[in-house]
Amino acid sequence: MPRFPIAMPTGHFMGLAPLDVWARLLVACRGRIGPRYWLRLISALATSLLATLITLPERLLLWPLLRVRFRGREPVFVPRRDAVVIVGYFRSGTTHLHNLLATHPDVVTPRWVQAMSPQGFWASWSFLRLALVPFLPNTRPQDDVAFGPDWPAEDDFAHNNWALASTLPGRLVLPQERRAWARFANLDGLTARELARWRRAAAAFAWKVSAASRGRKHLVLKSPTHTGKVRELDRLFDGNVRFVHLARAAEDVVRSNVAMHARLEGQALQRLPSEEETREAVIAEYVEAEERFLADADWLERHRLEAGATGIGATGIGGTGFQPVRVRYTELVSQPLDELARICEAVGLRWDDQVRTRAATYLDAVGDYTPRQHTERGAAPDPRLAALDAAFLHDPAADEHPRAAPCNDTRHHAHGSESRGTPLRAKAESRRVMGVLAVWIAAALGLGLWLLLAHFTHRRLDVLAWPLGGAVGAVAFRVVGRGDWKLGLWAAAGALALVAGSVWPLPEVAHGWGGTARYANLRTTYGSFNNNYLYPLFGMLTAYRYASRRFARPPGM
Repeated sequence: MPRFPIAMPTGHFMGLAPLDVWARLLVACRGRIGPRYWLRLISALATSLLATLITLPERLLLWPLLRVRFRGREPVFVPRRDAVVIVGYFRSGTTHLHNLLATHPDVVTPRWVQAMSPQGFWASWSFLRLALVPFLPNTRPQDDVAFGPDWPAEDDFAHNNWALASTLPGRLVLPQERRAWARFANLDGLTARELARWRRAAAAFAWKVSAASRGRKHLVLKSPTHTGKVRELDRLFDGNVRFVHLARAAEDVVRSNVAMHARLEGQALQRLPSEEETREAVIAEYVEAEERFLADADWLERHRLEAGATGIGATGIGGTGFQPVRVRYTELVSQPLDELARICEAVGLRWDDQVRTRAATYLDAVGDYTPRQHTERGAAPDPRLAALDAAFLHDPAADEHPRAAPCNDTRHHAHGSESRGTPLRAKAESRRVMGVLAVWIAAALGLGLWLLLAHFTHRRLDVLAWPLGGAVGAVAFRVVGRGDWKLGLWAAAGALALVAGSVWPLPEVAHGWGGTARYANLRTTYGSFNNNYLYPLFGMLTAYRYASRRFARPPGM
């Protein structure tokens, strides 16, 4: 089937990276981006320009502080409480573990709005958190995992969008140059300047995220590329870090990665390699990362023993108290609370009823999740992958696709009994009716607030159509507690009604009831395509996105 001649714009993960990062990327690839991808590139640069302007004030204010605090070629960030880093290759289940661990009340972890715009800080992150809602999908493009500005994010995206110090350009944006960017996987082969760039970005971003809790919480990071950086991360946090490694049957990991690369084609600015080429690149990178992890785990144990460390509590699979905690995917999804309890004990996090309840809430919410696609196992596994299975104590013949349902004492929360079905449905229907009622009440109150502000400022304030529309969707979601596309449509209708209700009185109110030529004013205001149409459109989109989300943030948080 022939390709469409023009690569259409998508929500690009570098869309909030500043223009100087894009300039570095284009220089590094020497402009080798074909005409087919120019429209997609221009679209990403347009949003990048907006993000550059939004984050510029905080970037300039923080630059002297970060420059002094993380000066030199070997900066460190010493957290007040030990950091926790989740490692394991892409598609090993690390996102599920990250979300689960993020429900712990004593941890802080990066959010997607922070990782996508790492140059910002509290002010710009707060603004972008709301502005991003209409443009981000409810689930990740590569699978059906929930997604949004407040969901836990991989800090590797921040390293990329801040300093272009990541493998992501080669993995997703410039796939024809994957090998050149692969050096950031384990930091081998980097120049002194490149290594310092990654170190400063990693330390500074960790400090920014930790600053939100003033260091009172454990920083939790998760990035698959950290699998080959255990030794460097130990240095970065000055030994104040604990590692949790998650492993899955190797053939399933590779197959899922190959499929993921195809589904993320919308991020690419170059032609994708063939499936065979992608598979071979994934296997080579996967094997190298896991072998590096095993070597670094042994080094970590020897290093801390020599330094007189006191240990990290419970042991991993077949390990000692000084080694990273090892977790198997099959056990994580079959007995998640038991595994989480073991992890918390190992890394120094408390485990009590509050922690269990928050974790159970998350597990209940994702209990009906099933992967988007299942594929059959190959007949002849790659011996390199068989070696990984042996190293991490996996049985390749085991079923690697169990339903990610709650276990033990949480199962009844997720599904309930059949006898409760009717009352639950009745309650859900009642809450939906309340949500629709909330839409119209919020729209009416929003219109009143808009007219009141217009009266006192003597301006139409057309931009308010956006945040007030979003507020309609947010109120509906809050009342119901869980959104869907039907509630989203009601919220969008409410946002449209809010704008429609403002068209007649707004010119009069803004001009102090001065007897203006109402019809002429309306023709001037709404007779051409300008921001007066864009703001209501964004308001409707934001209302729909809010009200159609299953979760605004990870359940249990």
